Amino acid sequence: MNNSDIYFKKNVIYNYRGKNLTFRVSQSLFSSHDIDLGTKHLLETLTNEGFNSYNKVLDLGCGYGPIGISLKSAYQSSIIHMVDRDALALNFSQQNAKLNNLNGIKVYGSLGYDDVPEKDFDLIVSNIPAKVGEQVLSYILEDAKFYVRSGGRVAIVVIDAIGDYVTKVLKSNKNINIIFRKRWPEHLVFHYKFSPDSFVEPRPKSSAFDRGIYDRGQKSISVEGFKISIKTTYGLPEFDTLSYETELLLNKMHILKNQQIQKAVLFNVGQGFIPTALSTIFKPEEVNLVDRDLQALRISKRNIISNGYPANRVYLFHGTDFSKVNLGSADCIIGILDEKDNFKIHSTLIKQAVLKLSDSGIMMLSSSSTAITRIETLIRKEKLLGVFERQKSKRKSILVLKHKN
Repeated sequence: MNNSDIYFKKNVIYNYRGKNLTFRVSQSLFSSHDIDLGTKHLLETLTNEGFNSYNKVLDLGCGYGPIGISLKSAYQSSIIHMVDRDALALNFSQQNAKLNNLNGIKVYGSLGYDDVPEKDFDLIVSNIPAKVGEQVLSYILEDAKFYVRSGGRVAIVVIDAIGDYVTKVLKSNKNINIIFRKRWPEHLVFHYKFSPDSFVEPRPKSSAFDRGIYDRGQKSISVEGFKISIKTTYGLPEFDTLSYETELLLNKMHILKNQQIQKAVLFNVGQGFIPTALSTIFKPEEVNLVDRDLQALRISKRNIISNGYPANRVYLFHGTDFSKVNLGSADCIIGILDEKDNFKIHSTLIKQAVLKLSDSGIMMLSSSSTAITRIETLIRKEKLLGVFERQKSKRKSILVLKHKN
């Protein structure tokens, strides 16, 4: 394992059922200091309840892998599916499975259950985030019936703040039988099963995303005389108010007026304000979206299409950087640098982006003024691009870059 990985923070040790497991963790993922207490409670309840006979497990929202990998270490003949919407989480889960010499683990991207191809799991486990929204939370709790086998178990942990809502959903569903419930000062664990009647209902043909489970609201903005309508989702920022970084980029769209845009690349796309504005105003030949978050990619694509851009010219790349973006030179690259990421992450991303930019292309970056200052210093020092313009507003900055003539 490479400890020079730009996302790597440290190793943590966790003993589960007498076995010491090592986990590589990242500052950019949930619970980077240690294995989350809620996760420990969930795993301990499975041990204390004597739940050992599982052949097939789904770890929903796996993070860097503590639940799925712990269960695999205890019952190595089992097959574990570990899914997450975050590409970085998937990367670290794969690393940690290898680090602990465990085979028979399938790690792949999924937005909720939407991308899980199999069913008949003996056990579905999840440490459910608190801020997914009640609509999504109900879906996670109740749609497990389409993936767990008859007689199988669902085991979840939630923070105490949403414990009452989860209790209400589970108790109000006549087909759910709560077989275990325990509350700690900050967490609540449930184990439950579905009645035989639950398995008569067929799985919905369309995904939860397409059924509108993640939908939150609608927001309209005007950019360069164009009115753009954005559908927002739970679990992503900017559902009601645009960030200063997004506003800076939208206000600089006019710079692209004289640019011949065949290929556009946009990263860290969020709800899709920037890619939708660009595709609507400039109508490039293709739009390439790069993001760690599957939900951000899918809502951005939906918003681009709903504003009139052809679906077959939008390409999605689920990853942490540009390494999966297999295309020729881009005429513009636009994105927001997450200020929570460190300078190594930013500099790696920018150096990759420079290699993707055409000789006449434009790059527009927005972030905190501190992050932009460091990137501008790097670019000038290593002569990566020419600095065309910089603007500051409310401790945020935008940087417009071009190749030097």
